[in-house]
Amino acid sequence: MKKLTYSLLGIILAIAFTCSSCKKLLEEDPKSFVSPGGFYQSEAQCLAALNSCYIPLTSIYMADFMISLEATTDLAFLNSAQLDAKFEISPANPGVGDNIWTNCYKGIMYCNAAIQGIESAPIDDERKPPLKAEAITLRALYYYILTSMFQDVPFYTNDINSLDALTEVMKLGRMPANETRTYLVDELLQYVSYLPQQRTSEVADNRISAPMAYMLIGKMALWNKDYETCVSAMKEIQKIYGQLLQYPLEDVYFRNKNTPESIFEIQYTWSATGLKKTTTVAAFFTPSKKSGTSTYDGVNIPELGAEANPFTCITPTEYFMSLYDLTDPRKEMILAYSYDGQYFSRPMANNGTGKAWMGPKFWCPGMNNIADGNNQKVFRYADALLMLAEAANETGETELAMQCLNDVKTRANPEFALDAYPGKNEFFEELKKERGRELMGEYGRKWDLVRWGTFFEAVSETSGAEYEVIHNNLRPFHEYYPIPDREVLRSEGALTNPNYQ
Repeated sequence: MKKLTYSLLGIILAIAFTCSSCKKLLEEDPKSFVSPGGFYQSEAQCLAALNSCYIPLTSIYMADFMISLEATTDLAFLNSAQLDAKFEISPANPGVGDNIWTNCYKGIMYCNAAIQGIESAPIDDERKPPLKAEAITLRALYYYILTSMFQDVPFYTNDINSLDALTEVMKLGRMPANETRTYLVDELLQYVSYLPQQRTSEVADNRISAPMAYMLIGKMALWNKDYETCVSAMKEIQKIYGQLLQYPLEDVYFRNKNTPESIFEIQYTWSATGLKKTTTVAAFFTPSKKSGTSTYDGVNIPELGAEANPFTCITPTEYFMSLYDLTDPRKEMILAYSYDGQYFSRPMANNGTGKAWMGPKFWCPGMNNIADGNNQKVFRYADALLMLAEAANETGETELAMQCLNDVKTRANPEFALDAYPGKNEFFEELKKERGRELMGEYGRKWDLVRWGTFFEAVSETSGAEYEVIHNNLRPFHEYYPIPDREVLRSEGALTNPNYQ
């Protein structure tokens, strides 16, 4: 208990001192920082606390998280010793689950402290709701990740500012995920009007705007099968973002940061002489490389350079490769058969039936060793339209569902549009495929499969049919991660992992 208390107090104190690490990402003035005891005395200090709420995200949206959500699905797998890729996770060895649990609750603690601090701050009362709305949206994001990853998790909104408060939180058990989401949706609906009603790219420093809150409302409503709420939220995003055709497909490349279609990105950067905040995501999406050269699987790629050292690449499944029409431009963006007219060796193996590499959407030009300075794309407008299509299909608004699905399809190729509504089930099956074509690598495929109730079957029939380790290890309970053993012990029995017994 004493060790955990010291750790917690250190985190609370860190809000005042680590906010300065956000300077380059959120342009906060470090001269406004004061000691924790004097915090929340001005709007600038409230903004500094809000900046701290973003910090854990760069420890969450990393390569292991990407692997757990995209390379353990029907679309791709990773032939690696990594625990998550092999489904060898357990409460004792929870893989990326340990990091996700720790950093999400760290983020929640920062948000709770910021919300309470802003509420009591001696600033104009009219400024409090917009500031609180930002922290409330970030808190909802952390709980969205937790409930999607672990299902039922402890839920609290009070500030941990004493040993008694800490003891109370440590004894919390699992709250049903649907109840957590319902609370968060209601809270977001209460505060979303205080956020900028703009595209994120139009907001200073790419801070959270209303579309991000609406995305979380829609995501959690889909989990809870509250389709009318999802439809309503996605329509609000439509009002702000307009026609999808105005946003070029090339903007979905991870290297293209904070583009107009983007709703939320995790900010990373790399500079030879300046700030470095990077991931290793691109290293898992880059073709194999000849050491000391810019030759990747037999093809010279000058934009990637000679300094990169990619890991074993994530492998697309045969099912995923089959989803693309030959005329779909996304095929050459998300998968890589060639570069600048030259074919890679692997796809040409076995008379041209070999596996494609993962494509340039994910590559990091000039990658230094394994350091990837690309932003990580979390939510964008095409996702919102596909969510609206899915929810409208469930509410019987078939014309709206068709329009939204076709908006995504026709951006890729006007000939891909569905001519007529094929029926509810047939439409849903096509929508599931379209989400794969459009959104692979954007931290959501596994959660889609779990939400649809098809995870075990879909992965078994695709990745499991190609990769023996997945065939042997995959179990139905792997749709959710176990709570780490150390957290179970700290809860003194309040938390359990019944599915992992």
